[in-house]
Formats: sequence, C-alpha cells, structure tokens
Amino acid sequence: MRRRPLLLGSLAALTAGSAKAQSANSVPMPPNVQAAALDDKTGPGFSRLVIARWGDPLQPDAPPFAPWALTVEQASNQFPYDAVIAALVSPPPAQDGIPRLVLVTANPTAPAQMLFAAGADNPAVAGREQGVTVANLQYLSGRWMTVLGGYQTRRLSDGTLCQISGPVAGEIGGTVQGVLAVNGGSATPWGNVLLAEGDAGPWLSRLSGLGLGYGDHAQAACYGWVVEFDPLNPLSLPVKRTALGRIARAGVLATTAEDGRPVVFFTQDAAAGMMFRFVAATNATDGTALDSGTLSVAVLAGDGIDWVDLTSDIPTLAGLASAAATAGGETFDAPGELALSAEGTVLYLACAGNPERGTADALNPGSAAGHVVQFTVPGGDATSKHFHARLALVGGNPATEAGTQYGPGSQAWLRKPRTLGIDPAGNLWIGTDQRGDTAQTADGLFLMQTTGPARGALAYAYLAPVGAAAGGAAFDMATKTAFGAVRHPGATPGASFDHPATRWPTLRPNMPPQTTIIGLVMQ
Repeated sequence: MRRRPLLLGSLAALTAGSAKAQSANSVPMPPNVQAAALDDKTGPGFSRLVIARWGDPLQPDAPPFAPWALTVEQASNQFPYDAVIAALVSPPPAQDGIPRLVLVTANPTAPAQMLFAAGADNPAVAGREQGVTVANLQYLSGRWMTVLGGYQTRRLSDGTLCQISGPVAGEIGGTVQGVLAVNGGSATPWGNVLLAEGDAGPWLSRLSGLGLGYGDHAQAACYGWVVEFDPLNPLSLPVKRTALGRIARAGVLATTAEDGRPVVFFTQDAAAGMMFRFVAATNATDGTALDSGTLSVAVLAGDGIDWVDLTSDIPTLAGLASAAATAGGETFDAPGELALSAEGTVLYLACAGNPERGTADALNPGSAAGHVVQFTVPGGDATSKHFHARLALVGGNPATEAGTQYGPGSQAWLRKPRTLGIDPAGNLWIGTDQRGDTAQTADGLFLMQTTGPARGALAYAYLAPVGAAAGGAAFDMATKTAFGAVRHPGATPGASFDHPATRWPTLRPNMPPQTTIIGLVMQ
C-alpha cells in the first residue's frame, strides 16, 4: 500500500502551501472552519452520501417511521435515535461478487426531550432505542446502502439475553437481560467486537418501572462491563467479561501481543478518568481468553506512563475505579476513545477537556477545549511496562485561546475531541462532541497528519449541522469511503423534539432531526 492519505489525498497539498509560512509562527491560521449551521458541510475533495437515518427500516416488516407516535415495535426494527461507530467488519465474500460489510454502532442515548413529542418519556421505547445495532451493507451502483433483513442485521438492547463470564460471574450470576449505556466499541483481531458499557445507573432508574428486574438494586452489578460478541453470527449471545473489571467506560480498543494474547485498552468515562490495560493469560484462539489475565492502570512516570498492575480479586474487579485510584492511576481530562496505528507502535487518546482540573501536568493541560495524547508503544509491544507520551494536539481557537497546539500548515481548529480512527494511510480522524454547545465552531470529523514534515497538521473532512456531534469513523479502502455517524443533530441546550435547532438531514418542517450514518467519498 502506498503511504498516502486514503481519503484526503489533498491533505498534504492543503497543508504544504502554508506550512513554510507558518513554520516560524506557533499560531496556525484556521480559514476553513465555520460556525455550526442548519446544514452540514463537507471538506475539500469529498462528497457525502446518506446511508442510514433514525427511523430507517432494518427488517422488511418494520413499521413505517412515525416519530410523533413511537412504539416498541418501531424502536426494535428501525435504525435508532443515536449512533457511534463501534466496528466495521468484512463478512466472507459472497458468490454474487457484491462487496459487503457489517457495520456495528453503539447507541448510547435516547433523551426524552429529543425523542418524544412534548418530551413525555416512554421508557419502554427508550430502552429499545439504546444499545447496539448490527447492520448489513452492500455496494451497488457505486454506493454503499443498507440491506433490509440482512443475515447479520439485529439489535442488542435492554431486552437482549447476555452471558456473564469470568471471576465475578459466581457472585452476580451467569446471565442477565440487557446491554445498557454502550458508549463505543472495537473490532478485535480475533473476529469479535468489544463493547464499552458506560454508567448504567440512569438507565436502570429509567427502566425500573417496566417490571423486567431493572428495579432490583442487585442488578446494577450486572452492568458496566466489557461485552464481547460475534457480529457475523446472529445467534451468538453477548458475553460480559468480568475479568476486565467493572467501571463506566468511554472507549475500548483491542489488539494482540506478539504471542497472540489479547490486549485490551479502555478508558473511564469521567471528567477526571483513568486509562487501563488488560493482558490476557492465554491466546486469542481460546474462546475464554478474556476471562483471565492482568489488569493495570496508567500512572504518570518520567517521560510518559507506567502500567501498574492491579490485583485480580473480586473486590478489585467489582470496584475498579477505587482500586486504580489507590494505585496512583493518572486522571486524564475527560478521556474518550483510543486508536492504534497499523504497525502497533503509536497509541492515541482523545480527551474532551476538563477546565476544573486542579493541577495541570505533562499530559493534561486542563484545557476546556480538550486535547489528544500520543503514546509510543516500544517495538509495537502492547504489553510493555512503559510508554513514552506527548501532547499531539491541544484544541481551541488559536486566535483567542492560549496554549493551543496544532501542527504547521493546519487549516482547521477544533474543540472537544471524543472519537478517534486511523485510516489505512495513517491519518488520524478526530471526531468532536461539544454536547450541543457549538456556538464557537461546528463539531465534525477532522484529519491530522501523523508523519512527515507536516506532522500534526489539521484539516477538516466534515462539519456537522448545529447541535450534532461526530460519532467516530471507519474506513473501506476499496471504495475510498469513510463511514461516519452524525449524532443527534439539532440537540442544542434547550432544544426539544418540538423545537430542534435544525431538522437536518431532510430540513423538512414535518420531520424531526435524524442521527445519520454518512459515507464520505474521496473525489
């Protein structure tokens, strides 16, 4: 593969022209960023396609989308309200030669004020709207589209039966109903997908009146785990892996050691959250590899971090946050998703920022705009004790905010990094989420060059409409397509179903705004 940007072949050209002029100037010029608007905007060299929207059918017998009267049947058989890209998986080639992919999205939220007319909550519907969606895609007539009733297509939600495995299963039981508050996910090298359950507490309270056991306080211990499932087998049960500890997670990333053992990195979903690593005791070919291994937490040390091992007793696994804090775990400024380079030598961490941080340190400036941390993985050995680290980017408007950090030749600036992805050419795709407060700049997908003279240079690939956030990115090399999720458009502070800030993507007065899976195609 030639080392050139997969979907932004012009990135080098965009940045090179101004790199020389700006090399002596620490403040990059950001001419291409605009304020959030009713409509979206694609970056130079891209076209945008709509692939799936909230309310689109997943099954042939799905009822029509009736947003003013949502039902459990609709929520169970239509694309959900919210989406974050968790994984893009290639199924075995079909005899008809049609290219196909399986897209897995996490569906973290279902806010009553944006989901229901007049804001009147319907917990039974909301419980089905959240969870995980597995959708079949096929490439026809020069574009990707969903397949109604595809073989792998299914929803995981509050009604899904899950297994519980690992050291804590004996304490909390071997099965539970529901995956809740899934914030993101990761494809694994061994063919499965890992899901990051976040804080299930608000969901347990919201669903407590449904008579499905959610009102039982003992059930809380069955949520907040890493969930593993096979996206290509629609009959497989999700498995909650308790050896990875219980904590509200923001992101999860899977890789393998040189000897084939799974290595899983994950972050705590908190304003001051920690970063963890799990190294399995056995090879990934063992179906229970994630049921035993070594948990460790990142601790600030020298020029980066050390991985400090934690015990694997049940109190530590059940109360992971407390045990990690006692071990001196470094707290990052609202850590989010992680990304690993193809060579396995560089790990990136998105941090949305924490202006309330008491004392800044080398990896956390306490910025309100957030930053990206770059870790060097020695020799590509994900089990190494020490990772060198540095700040790769510090967000904010360089014209008005001190301490911003962008590479020479940058053509954009951003706020609140949350999701990360690396395309096959090594460009880092940064998705931002300002939680609807896009008064200063639009959220979107931004590309950072990671090698060469313009390392750190930033450009934008996509700017979302007002109130929307970017829910990650995944890539298909053959069709030069980046898949992105445009989350909850119109959901600004104070907005509602009846009065959204935009009605994107249709912009029709009789339609609500819709979370949308898009394809960004290089021209």
